[in-house]
Amino acid sequence: MTKKTFRNRLLELSYGITGPIDEYQERELDRLGNSGYLLLTLFAPFLLFASVIIAIVASYKVAFWFAIVSLFALFIIVSWSFYIIAIRQRVLVNEVRPSDLKAKQKIAIRRGIITGIIFAVIEFIAQVIIYQSYDIKWGVMPGVIVILGSVLLGIFAGLLTGIITWKNIKKTNG
Repeated sequence: MTKKTFRNRLLELSYGITGPIDEYQERELDRLGNSGYLLLTLFAPFLLFASVIIAIVASYKVAFWFAIVSLFALFIIVSWSFYIIAIRQRVLVNEVRPSDLKAKQKIAIRRGIITGIIFAVIEFIAQVIIYQSYDIKWGVMPGVIVILGSVLLGIFAGLLTGIITWKNIKKTNG
């Protein structure tokens, strides 16, 4: 078992680990994180270069949205591939005693709720900024779209986080 540092607390929070991180988990998370960082730093310049080409050929607005969507998609693809590999290698598995199982499941539910709220707030702010940048008149329909979109993204992100954390809790025999 490794020392409880701020970095390890961030790893536990980010990857849904409800118990202490052992040396194997820390080493594998470092290795996977380095691979993900390498992919992001290799592909991001190509996507930005493609955005410049699109700006020259088409328009700046198309290039801007291409850059935003493609970089966001790259981030999602890299992070989900990270989770899939980590789950297959059983890096994120938390083995707990039967007496601690209920407490760890409550942590998984709480983590899902907190993640959902954070994602909903971020999505709400992003949509308000986008609506403001296009000078759209605020009315009932744009307000409903912003609120509903934010809530739906928050529910989706919270459910995924909660399910990943819950699924990786394994009961030990002793």
